[in-house]
Parts: sequence; C-alpha cells; structure tokens
Amino acid sequence: MEKHSIANPPNTRARLGEVLLQISDDILDAINSTLNEFHISESKFALLLTLFHTRKDQPLQPSEIADRLGIRRASVTKQLIWLEENQLITRTISPEDQRRVHVTITEGGYRLLDLALPRYWQACANLTNKLTEEETDSLLNLLTKIDL
Repeated sequence: MEKHSIANPPNTRARLGEVLLQISDDILDAINSTLNEFHISESKFALLLTLFHTRKDQPLQPSEIADRLGIRRASVTKQLIWLEENQLITRTISPEDQRRVHVTITEGGYRLLDLALPRYWQACANLTNKLTEEETDSLLNLLTKIDL
C-alpha cells in the first residue's frame, strides 16, 4: 500500500496556520489558568464580556450570543445554565413573546468582571512579553487582517 502523506506544510501560509493552531491552545491554557482563580473559564468569561458590552435595554437572546461568540447554541445553553446557577446572569422570558429568552448580566457578574479583568488583561499582555513594542504593533495589525 502506497502512503500519501505530507509531513511538512507545503508552503509558508500553511506553516503559519499550523503555528497559529499550536499557539491557540497555549494561549487558551494561559488565560484559563489566570481565570481559574475566579472559578470561571475563558468561554464563560467571554460570554459575560459580551453581555457587559450590550445595552441594558436590549438584552440578548441565546442565539444572538452564539452568533456573536461564533459557537454552537448548545454550548451557549450549557454556559448560561452554569452562569445562572452562579448568579452571574439572569434569563427571563420575554413578556411580549414567551418563546424568547432574554439574558442579562447581574450585579454579581459585574463584580466578577471588576475583579477578574485586571488579571485577564495582564495575562493577555504577558502573551507578548518576548516581542518588542514595534513587533507587537506589527503583529496586531497583521492578525486583525485575518477574517474568519
């Protein structure tokens, strides 16, 4: 049987994609390690931040949260259950349409963000410790061009 596998990336773009995939796990581990002190994962924290950046008079529905975070609705539902059990969000049925659920951040959610955000931002900054300021600026400009 003849083998048809390519062990090395065929070009620089493929190699860059491979490096991005490899470091994405390390980045997620570093952020989760920081947020572990606050007993929350990066994915739940991202959901809280999404709610934080939403106008109070326009609560989000679970499907809108899934779209904004780029994840499946089932994943959002699991996160919402945990966040609600920990009193960081509330889910209420819309009085106008009982098929709709509105999700809002609670005072407990705001307190958690107030405590965790400085550590979160520091952990994000630490990811680029090996880069100069110029390299950091250049990398930021290049990576923001990637549109998935």
